[in-house]
Amino acid sequence: MKLWPEKKWKKIVLIAIIAFVIVVASLLGFIFFKINTNYVSKIDVLNEGGSETALIIYHPGLSSFMEDVSHAFADGLVENGWRVEITTASSQAPTDLSDYSLLALGSPVYADSPSPTIKRHLERIGDLNGIDTVLLVTSGGSEGGAEASMQQTVEEHNGVVKEVLSLFNSIPNEGDGDPLDIAEQAGREIFP
Repeated sequence: MKLWPEKKWKKIVLIAIIAFVIVVASLLGFIFFKINTNYVSKIDVLNEGGSETALIIYHPGLSSFMEDVSHAFADGLVENGWRVEITTASSQAPTDLSDYSLLALGSPVYADSPSPTIKRHLERIGDLNGIDTVLLVTSGGSEGGAEASMQQTVEEHNGVVKEVLSLFNSIPNEGDGDPLDIAEQAGREIFP
């Protein structure tokens, strides 16, 4: 049995198939790497003089959408007088929540699931000690079961889910609103 065909057109087809498989495997490997990587970022502090402190931890995702949503939500909190600390989920992110009155967790949706980095960070924190928690979920068009999965994980770690906000960048959001405006408005509705 010959693996390499003798006819030229069969060789071309075989090479094209091999090239396609290599490209797809590389792309899938890249995506797997991106969704499982901890991105270390500094902690940005907004409104130093706020009356209560909120911590926003998010996984940036494959695009800037999750980061933009997290910052829009933070802007809404700041308008209400919150002091906000915002950073990415990593080993450098805070795990002691005793100085915070609110925790917001942001995750893009991958295959109907939240980012593994958010779950890993919750494991690092351990007991959330009943902290009020807001879930920010972003996706192209469907959150699948990511909302329920994140909510269950937070509750398993003794957190209290106060709000779940799912925003989409490829389909209309509730009320056909801009997702960043919706995120900012959601932040405005949470008082210290």
